[in-house]
Amino acid sequence: MHRLNFHDLSIPKKLSMIMMGTTTIALFLACASFLVYEYVTVPRNVARDLKSLAAVTGNNVAAALVFQDRKMAAEALAAFTVTPNVVWGVVCRSDGDGFASYDRDGRGNFPSGCARRGDEVRTYDDRVELSQTIRFRGEVVGSVTLNADLREISERMWSYGQIVFIVLVLSLGVAYVIARQLQRFVSKPLVDLASVAKQVSRSKTYSVRATKAASDEIGELVDGFNTMLGQIEARDAVLEQKVYDLQREVTERQRAEAELAKQTVELPRSNNDLQQFAYVASHDLQEPLRMVSSYTQLLSKRYKDKLDGDALEFIDFAVDGVKRMQTLIKDLLEYSRVGTRGKEMVPVDATALVNVACRSLSASIKDANANVAVAALPVVMGDETQLAQLFQNLIGNAIKYRKKDVRPVVQVSGWLDQGQCHFSVKDNGIGIAPEHAEKVFVLFQRLHGKSEYEGTGIGLAICKKIVERHGGRIWIESMPGQGTDFRFTLPLASAEKSVAEACL
Repeated sequence: MHRLNFHDLSIPKKLSMIMMGTTTIALFLACASFLVYEYVTVPRNVARDLKSLAAVTGNNVAAALVFQDRKMAAEALAAFTVTPNVVWGVVCRSDGDGFASYDRDGRGNFPSGCARRGDEVRTYDDRVELSQTIRFRGEVVGSVTLNADLREISERMWSYGQIVFIVLVLSLGVAYVIARQLQRFVSKPLVDLASVAKQVSRSKTYSVRATKAASDEIGELVDGFNTMLGQIEARDAVLEQKVYDLQREVTERQRAEAELAKQTVELPRSNNDLQQFAYVASHDLQEPLRMVSSYTQLLSKRYKDKLDGDALEFIDFAVDGVKRMQTLIKDLLEYSRVGTRGKEMVPVDATALVNVACRSLSASIKDANANVAVAALPVVMGDETQLAQLFQNLIGNAIKYRKKDVRPVVQVSGWLDQGQCHFSVKDNGIGIAPEHAEKVFVLFQRLHGKSEYEGTGIGLAICKKIVERHGGRIWIESMPGQGTDFRFTLPLASAEKSVAEACL
């Protein structure tokens, strides 16, 4: 048997059940509160009335008790005939003997005497009994006990219950009718909106729109839903166009990849031919330049006395130009050899490489009175010749770009970090502006004129190419006037060695 689940009901049924349930609970609580109030307060009201009657009766029979006038006391009790709920009453003397009595039903169901209880109220299931002392001029002369019946009140409570039930049924009927009428204003717009949403989800048609019935919150919901449909419709159109463009782009990319694959087959051969051409061209240019330099210098020596000053100056310019061209070709030759004439990678002691570089730069170090200090360096995996050239270029660069009247200090250090060897060649030279940090590694890029510092602009490009061939990277940390710190990484070959000796 299928179990009814409130969450699965339609919105109209939910609203009807909520309204009916709320109305039922509210009416039930109101009626129950009324009946409980009556049930609790009626005995109290009867006791309060009996207390008033007892006080009046006590005043009426006090003199009769003093003068022992039973007739007068009986007449005073006979006044209870106008009080239907008083069943019986007894007036007793101070010693507890009965003095006068009243019996509504004539059954004699009352005590002949009175216990000495003082002022007291006793409540039973169907009656309330009250005893109260009678005083005359401050002295107790007797007591009066009254007994009231609650059966009539119970019958009245039953009548109240029937009336409450009838009112409850009628109120629920009215609430049901009102709930059915309110469905048109609350649930019907929601049901229509749900129908449109269902249609959109099934047909994927975003051009439909829900009908707005009012300007309340449901109307705002309909407006929001229609706006959302409009946005989805616009995005769907854009998406379709992008899918079309993407398909066309994929087709073009496949065509380009096919062309690239074709070019990739030819690229290694072209690169090899280009590198061979660069090497041969650089090598073959050396001989004509040596010939031009030799004959120009010979011309200067042989005809020195026959030429004027301008001619000799022109010859010096030619010789200087030839020397710079030879240096440039030599550097280009070194740059091209980095990738084509490299040796096999083997474990190399970086300390020994720095010592080799220092010996090659000994003349420059001595002329500049430079101090090159080397810390403990690790053993790396690399090409010994190229790495020696790397340290030589960086140390030589640090000595060349020194401050005037300041002794050059170059610090070479190395450390391990995450499986790589990090190196630092730090100087106290002129420094480099941050915006030129990448420019210095570009081929033929110079930051200073030839009259200030010699060079071809290839040395640092060679350093970068050597480091990249070894799978590392190189960068600088520098500020103008604060020196330059060249940092680079190389692959680790073994643990660090002992501290290397300083080169001076």
